[in-house]
Amino acid sequence: MIFIQIKNENIVQIDDKTRIDVEGTFISPDEAAITLIEIEPEAAAGYIDVTSTKYLDWSYSTDGVKIATIRVTTDGAPTSKAISLTVLSIADDRLFSTDKDIVSHEADIYRFLRPGRASFLDFHRVAQKMILDDLDQRGITDNQDNKLTAVDLFDLEEVKAWSKYLALSLIFTSIQSEVDDVYAIKSKSYSDMGARQSTRAFLRLDLDNDGVQDTTNNMVSGILARR
Repeated sequence: MIFIQIKNENIVQIDDKTRIDVEGTFISPDEAAITLIEIEPEAAAGYIDVTSTKYLDWSYSTDGVKIATIRVTTDGAPTSKAISLTVLSIADDRLFSTDKDIVSHEADIYRFLRPGRASFLDFHRVAQKMILDDLDQRGITDNQDNKLTAVDLFDLEEVKAWSKYLALSLIFTSIQSEVDDVYAIKSKSYSDMGARQSTRAFLRLDLDNDGVQDTTNNMVSGILARR
């Protein structure tokens, strides 16, 4: 039997480099040796031989749900496995910070990129989720008591600093080797800076997503103040 193991990002942004990794693929003892491993990154793109590398670095030029297929061949019929990835436009991703915001603090930050990545948008996306989760925990919701989404925030400048410091903290947490090493210290420092940014008094919201400010939210108490 052939056991196809895949590591990939579930969400990526248009034109951002991402990796589909099948290094963990293995066979049962009674199976013949693998002779060919191929990946088709999306429908009709064609299969690409990755037998030697066991991964494919790719960039999607259009948004939408993409189906990538991995095909492994031994001496018999090939075995295939499909995965789905969601590709977002910059507008739909609506990240609260980007790499240009963090490079001003760490000029050599790109040397810490993970294999298969050309940016830190994955960390900015985690920071975005953390901020939205934080606002939810404070009881800051929309008019129907639903958790806020990125499009509900009227002015992203109000959360940019918070997001960039969180992203920097996450990056240095990912590379630290000891609790008290220099990267752990950097991570803690940026985490503290992010925490301070999270205490701003008000956050303007656009709850019906029409591009017009609807409310001003007190981030301390979570009370909506209409203007």
